Amino acid sequence: MGEMFDPESSVSKLAIQKEVPKDQWNIGTRLAHRIEELGVKDYFVVPGDFNLTLLDQLLKNSNIRMVGCCNELNAGYAGDGYARSSPSGVAVVVVTYMVGGLSLLNAIAGAYSEGLKVVVVSACPPVGKSDPDTIIHHSVGTQDQDHALRIFREVTTASVRLDGKEDPAELLDKTLIKCVENSLPVYIEIPCGSAEVPCKSPKPLVAENQLISQPGSINAALGAVNSVWKHVKRPLMIVGPHVRRQISQELMVALIEKLGCAVLCQPDAKSQVPESHSQFAGTFWPVEPGSNSKIWTSDLWIILGGRWTDLHTPGGVFDRKKEAHRMLYLDTDQVKTPDGRQIKDIALTHLVEAIVQSDIPRNPATVSRYSKPNGAYLSQRPQTASQVTLAGVLDGVQKILKTNGTLIADAGDCWFTAQEIKLPPGADFQKQMVYSAIGWSLPAALGCQLARPDGRAVLMVGDGAFQMTAAELSTMIRMKANAIVLIFNNMGYRTETAIHDGPYNYLSSWNYAQFASSMCNHFHTEDGGNKYLTGADKESLANPSMFAMRIKTHGDLMVGLDRAEREPHKLALLECCIHPDDTSSVLQTFGRSFGQG
Repeated sequence: MGEMFDPESSVSKLAIQKEVPKDQWNIGTRLAHRIEELGVKDYFVVPGDFNLTLLDQLLKNSNIRMVGCCNELNAGYAGDGYARSSPSGVAVVVVTYMVGGLSLLNAIAGAYSEGLKVVVVSACPPVGKSDPDTIIHHSVGTQDQDHALRIFREVTTASVRLDGKEDPAELLDKTLIKCVENSLPVYIEIPCGSAEVPCKSPKPLVAENQLISQPGSINAALGAVNSVWKHVKRPLMIVGPHVRRQISQELMVALIEKLGCAVLCQPDAKSQVPESHSQFAGTFWPVEPGSNSKIWTSDLWIILGGRWTDLHTPGGVFDRKKEAHRMLYLDTDQVKTPDGRQIKDIALTHLVEAIVQSDIPRNPATVSRYSKPNGAYLSQRPQTASQVTLAGVLDGVQKILKTNGTLIADAGDCWFTAQEIKLPPGADFQKQMVYSAIGWSLPAALGCQLARPDGRAVLMVGDGAFQMTAAELSTMIRMKANAIVLIFNNMGYRTETAIHDGPYNYLSSWNYAQFASSMCNHFHTEDGGNKYLTGADKESLANPSMFAMRIKTHGDLMVGLDRAEREPHKLALLECCIHPDDTSSVLQTFGRSFGQG
């Protein structure tokens, strides 16, 4: 498949797919064709009465794989993870009317907050064919069938129904293009029975890169950057999450080596700069007074694709207005200088390329001020029989995360402790920082693993978060998603405890290792009641690619990590029984600042 967007051109064609006989094209097979054309190999599904025949049409395309999920919320989170990690950056989720769509809504709101290209396809009742005196099931008990359409408009860039008022094939294509161009979710309703409606054979989709940088704007922006740069002595670069899919790592390295200064990443931009690079100086996350203390000695911060929320700057430690005098913003579509000047309509990629090709002088003054991050390695080996600790688990994560792997951190203390891990070359990092949905990470790890099968996802998730979406572990086992899942079992919502303690922050005690093993239970009938099982499916069910262990001591941890490395084809679940008081100091500071409002 070709590149989604060619930086050298404002128009790029997506991959042209195989020929299909003209008499076999209908809305369902067209959708399947478009899914494949967009570079999607796996799509996530929860079947329901209105979408069953649509699923039949999608299954006619053997080049894309259906992944059945336990519920719609989890399917949405899986789509979120898939969109983050797949080369195409696109994910597809198929659900049924209202009960499916509204269950999925929460996940799509999170995807919207991250600018992810997630296509939601929801079947709905046939339009205008029901008895006006009969209320449709899955509705809210009224004749109005547009509730989901209206609700999804709030968290998508397009919410449409292929109801025949507009050519359904053209509306489908138009909506998919909008998803790609705007890098936001879309919602598409297909009335029951419409999936089999014949349509013309599709032509290749064409998506336009809407932001075209004008030479004059690039020159003005480059001049502004140069003007600021030549008057400073101690510049620093801060890389934000908006560089994802905007700036390739090769171009990023070229930029930082051109400028020569020290580089930090915002917490959700971790992995956007190679952490072994000599200019990489760690994470920019001023959680407490004195944190990142050296940044205050810099007279210029180049903010590349930055994002600022209350979680990026908690507790009032960092005031952007007060620091504006040293902040040069290079955003996705504009430049803003420390004196407030703005130059708009500039694609970040084009500006970075221009800087790399310019004669801007190199300034390495700040590099020597920062010690290089060493990672989460323990300085001394604990006794084998000693209780497992947070630091010990992080040491294990540091050692087991490999090149091309993906480190995923759920909301809470895992956010802070994951920052301590030094990523190996080629490893990715994912967290959902703006929406901060607890439990997002487990289904997202499913999506990440399927989208990036050549690497191995390593998930850090708390016990409270795991309980919210735990069912999707069974899908990971069934799909042979060989992630490593580390459950930080500290018996409760420790982040909420740090913010404001109360009886509502404590959970039922699960044996997570036994819970995982229960998902490999044998069928109580010979064929499992599933006539569609293949021989390979039966073999996989008889010998599931998974193991689970309860980790209480450092010795247990060593055994579990060793087995995970010796059996890389298996999903590994390690329940790490950590003392409730064994949390990061940063979490405690973070909790106090949020608890004080």
